[in-house]
Amino acid sequence: MSRDNRRKKRVLVRTLDGPFGPIQLRHDRWPTRVVEVSVGEQLTVRIAPNRGEHGAMAVNGQRVSLSQPGRWQLRRASHIRRAAAVGRSYELQPTGLRTSRLMRDGLRIAEAHGTLAAYSPWRTIPGVDARLTWHGGVDQTDVAIGQAMVIGFGAGAPGVILTLVSVVFSIFAWWP
Repeated sequence: MSRDNRRKKRVLVRTLDGPFGPIQLRHDRWPTRVVEVSVGEQLTVRIAPNRGEHGAMAVNGQRVSLSQPGRWQLRRASHIRRAAAVGRSYELQPTGLRTSRLMRDGLRIAEAHGTLAAYSPWRTIPGVDARLTWHGGVDQTDVAIGQAMVIGFGAGAPGVILTLVSVVFSIFAWWP
């Protein structure tokens, strides 16, 4: 197969406002496998978005350990994501359907507000539309890792009712 016949990946670049200047997101259209989050010129975080059990993150090429949620449960507490990077521990805690709290070493550093569109079964990047409100005492590393966690895992977690509705909807959407 020649190079001209191969499918060319079209990389989308999105710029968000951050506390230290613009934050750049780079990803392909569909299906998205990796999202790059860049804050400044020296820090790049790559994340494989997934709301489920698996996900991967790397900071400047160094793999970051992510804790996977336990067995699937209806409680929001089971959706907490943890990452240990650059000698710090980060935690993304859902506090509602479309809201989350981002913590670094036990201190609140940001609040994330997502959209209902993030729960669509056809959405490949769960938190791409989420907005973050940053608190004081953050640095560029916090911003890059926090933004990547929210983009990769989404802001918020469904409660019992929305989980059941989405399961029923997905069954009927794929029913022949």
